Amino acid sequence: MIHKKMIDYYARVVCVFFVVVGVIPTSLCIVLSSCHASNEDMVILQNVVTRSKKKFDDKSWTYHEKAVNGVAFSPNSGILASATDRGIILWDLTSMKMLGEPLFGHDGVVWSVAFSPDGKMLVSGGADGAVILWELTNMKSRDIAISGHEGWVECVSFSPDGKTLASCGADGRIVLWDVADMKPHNEPWIGHDEPVEGIAFSPNGKVLASCGVDGNIILWDIGLMKPIGDPLKGHNMWVESVAFNPDGKLLASGSDDGTVVLWDVTGRKPVDKPLTGHKGAVEMVAFSPDGTMLASCSADKTIILWNVQDRRPVGEALAGHTESVGCIAFSPDGKLLASGCEDGTIILWDVSCRKPITPPLELNEWD
Repeated sequence: MIHKKMIDYYARVVCVFFVVVGVIPTSLCIVLSSCHASNEDMVILQNVVTRSKKKFDDKSWTYHEKAVNGVAFSPNSGILASATDRGIILWDLTSMKMLGEPLFGHDGVVWSVAFSPDGKMLVSGGADGAVILWELTNMKSRDIAISGHEGWVECVSFSPDGKTLASCGADGRIVLWDVADMKPHNEPWIGHDEPVEGIAFSPNGKVLASCGVDGNIILWDIGLMKPIGDPLKGHNMWVESVAFNPDGKLLASGSDDGTVVLWDVTGRKPVDKPLTGHKGAVEMVAFSPDGTMLASCSADKTIILWNVQDRRPVGEALAGHTESVGCIAFSPDGKLLASGCEDGTIILWDVSCRKPITPPLELNEWD
């Protein structure tokens, strides 16, 4: 899959005519660049098979104005937060309508959102390198931390006790923040050679898992502030997402190689062979609250629900989106699954019957 973030990572070039400036690793695309009379930087990705092109300008570095990049349920399942290319939207799940005005605080794309365990705060990370903590009682940002990362912030997460935030991004760093004063706990953790794509706290808050473009998964001892053993290697391309099951004994990872791997955390090895079923990059993985089910979403426009015990798909893949499905989240009660897509829609699925509960929520209603 071609990520919007690749533009910032691989190329930003000014020239006076079209020229091939690089080939994206593990992709069927080449990077072209051009400069117009207006002196605006432009980068173009061309598919070497279909010859189709996507243009990225210097103002936004996006190819889809309203893509849904992240979704998160509030602890009481009453609100759904969505991170988009234009801001943060809070949805009232009773009325299925936007809750108030969008939250604007980032300069550009918002990549990730997460609720605090008590539901009183929301954290977001964006392409501007900022981590923003929002007080939901007044819908205002409390602090902006811009010094922790260089480049986009890809993923943010609260610790189980709500006292710590973790963030990761393009600079390959992981930063832990004290929620009380929004200051870093310590120096950034550096263990990945390339951008860090995903992070997840273990249920007991003692371990942080991270994954990245280098294809590695690292388990960090939060108390000792260092990796636990060598990186876990089970994918041959980018690892996009990691998630712990509720008891912390299993870790799931999803990769651009199209597979999902279940890891025995104690033994530090795969439980079985990789789970195969997607025909494109696996963008995110998420366990159900009871741990019996694992969801994965993909660039192939589908979502697969897996039975964790026998590691087989539960029925057919969920199909309803028209473009790459980049994010998923289970509701705290496990009854709903939210999926966000690059086409600007969010689908709420009834997990029991595996069907949408309403028509897709669309971002065009805020225009």
